[in-house]
Amino acid sequence: MLVSLGAQRLYEIVKQYASTTNKYVLVINNVKWFTLDATKQATVKTFYEDSIPEDEIGEVFAEHYTFYDFDGQGVAVDTAHDWFPLSNQTVDADHFIECYVITPSGSIPYTNLIPDKSA
Repeated sequence: MLVSLGAQRLYEIVKQYASTTNKYVLVINNVKWFTLDATKQATVKTFYEDSIPEDEIGEVFAEHYTFYDFDGQGVAVDTAHDWFPLSNQTVDADHFIECYVITPSGSIPYTNLIPDKSA
């Protein structure tokens, strides 16, 4: 007999954190950057130096995922919008870093991933 161990996904963990702390969490998914060669990594990081504050850029590029919590939705969404362009506004797919905001209720009021239009 197979028994589930109660697996959790990133969304569920962040949602629980946001709910219990009453915070709005900016999730930054930078997994793709770690698959790039050193030259491309440097190019991508340089691309973001104009939008991510100097004190935070090292944090964003140090790990696959980075999380920031905020007291309000407005500042969380504004930060996401200011730091990370929409997926259709980057130089190429390698320059895109996905981010989204999770509210205490678990909704996602903002994401910078614009779905491709189906043909």
